[in-house]
Amino acid sequence: MSAPGAGRVDGGRTARELVIVGSGVAGLYAAITAVEHGHRVTLLTKDALADSNSWYAQGGICGVGPAGVAAGDSVASHIEDTLIAGARLNNPAAVRDVCSSAWGHIEALAELGTAFDRDATGNLALGLEAAHAHARIVHAGGDATGRVVASALIAVVRRLAAAGSLTVHEHCFATDLVVESGAVTGLDYLPAGGGRPARLRADVVLLATGGIGSLYAWTTNPAGATGDGAALAWRAGVLVADAEFVQFHPTLVPAGRFMISEAVRGEGAVLIDGSGRRFMPDVHPDAELAPRDVVARAIHRVRATGSEVYLDARGVEARRGTGFLAARFPAITGHLAADGLDLAAAPVPVAPAQHYWMGGVFADACGRTTVPGLRVAGETACTGTHGANRLASNSLLEALVHGFRAVTTLHDDGALLAGESSGLEHVFELPEGGDAAPETIMRETTTGEDSGRSARVPLTLDAVRDLSTAYLGVERTGEGLALAAAALAGSLAAGEGTAPRTRADAELRNLTTVGRLIAEAALARTGSIGAHYRLDTPAKAETTAHGAGSVGGRVGFVRAGVRTTTHPSTAQVPADRLLIGSTH
Repeated sequence: MSAPGAGRVDGGRTARELVIVGSGVAGLYAAITAVEHGHRVTLLTKDALADSNSWYAQGGICGVGPAGVAAGDSVASHIEDTLIAGARLNNPAAVRDVCSSAWGHIEALAELGTAFDRDATGNLALGLEAAHAHARIVHAGGDATGRVVASALIAVVRRLAAAGSLTVHEHCFATDLVVESGAVTGLDYLPAGGGRPARLRADVVLLATGGIGSLYAWTTNPAGATGDGAALAWRAGVLVADAEFVQFHPTLVPAGRFMISEAVRGEGAVLIDGSGRRFMPDVHPDAELAPRDVVARAIHRVRATGSEVYLDARGVEARRGTGFLAARFPAITGHLAADGLDLAAAPVPVAPAQHYWMGGVFADACGRTTVPGLRVAGETACTGTHGANRLASNSLLEALVHGFRAVTTLHDDGALLAGESSGLEHVFELPEGGDAAPETIMRETTTGEDSGRSARVPLTLDAVRDLSTAYLGVERTGEGLALAAAALAGSLAAGEGTAPRTRADAELRNLTTVGRLIAEAALARTGSIGAHYRLDTPAKAETTAHGAGSVGGRVGFVRAGVRTTTHPSTAQVPADRLLIGSTH
């Protein structure tokens, strides 16, 4: 590690006070990079540094290096695979940036101490995963890439903290952003061990808080994935985009609530139903290596008939030799053994589970949002890299690339305008809460069930999860989405004006906020594309429920009644892109 600068960085520009929230790969890598560039860094995380989505990532990191090029791969092929998986609803510029930068960041991780897996010649071993045309995924520890990468980065962060080069606050929960004169100037948080809320001031706040998995009953995410960053930004008036796109991983093991990496299918494992029939070749030409949304829906439908679905890797073990699976996937093998399961010996029951959110806080490749002073990276951000569905092993890569960009461009104070080179087609104002969607109002009025307003009833965490699992899942309907949107809006309205008293209360508010955004976005997109699939309109006939024309492009939402100097307005966003008012 190079020594931190002496207060002047980037060609003589002034160092910044930077607060980073989150300790996954995006936050850790950004913190290290920011110190190297001379910024004054405080890293705040709500649990220990190792408690993050990144830690549990079994898949690897995509990248096309010299060996890949020699084998026939190319950055152009990686770009194309990413666009195909994302149903071409991606931001092409973001995709090009991430894919072309990949190998340099992989090499940087190795320099920081990450021990990647290597082949017999000493080169980085390259694996194949679903929807990739070539083997281009590097792994560490077999199936423990996230843990190995995060451990290396945490070790560097600890050394920097011990040297006084940055400050770490563990077990501190961010409750709200501080917004003054239209810009983010810090955040409020609950300190470790309880006590009165505290405030951190900053020139820039970078949110890298991870995913939303706790919104669902079944998820591959750890318990701390409560959508904190997106909810913090939303309450501060920041634009949120692509919220309808939630990825479900096809192969969670229900018995142990443990995910089996896509890399197992990359090695040749197949999916079979209860009768032993392999069904994926009838669903997609790429069979088990089809995009995740296709595989997840296929498994969901087989299970809906009452049949179990199994991952069968016995053929892999037979072809590659006894002990191959245990050596290639040691963590998976160990977790399965704890539940009395063995990939090499018998098929393992699997089911889809929430895995990743392609939506999030609208941002460019530098993490800039629509409010000055706030940047985002990792799963919290929505840069358009993933489009309607994320390509396997692109998440850690994007976290690295955009986490790096976010802290190496802090001299650029401008906030992102909502139509600025983004591909974002529509921006809607969303009322704070309490009003039901018109579809819900119409149904309730005709049946006499309700007066047409959302009941302002606070929901428990279990109730929020039940709603989300039932109506915001692998397959959706307009009726279910309207019900969920109304209930979640009513719960938020019931809590208006009351600050959460505990971390649990704050996390519930965040999950409810994110759930409502997903429901509203999914209602606005009446067609099916990528990870968003509506049973009532399964074809890609993109229309909008509010009669404003096609929503074939990307969609964003902003809180009604909140304005900053850079918020979407008719002067800043072309009239055909801005649809202010109700979302329906």
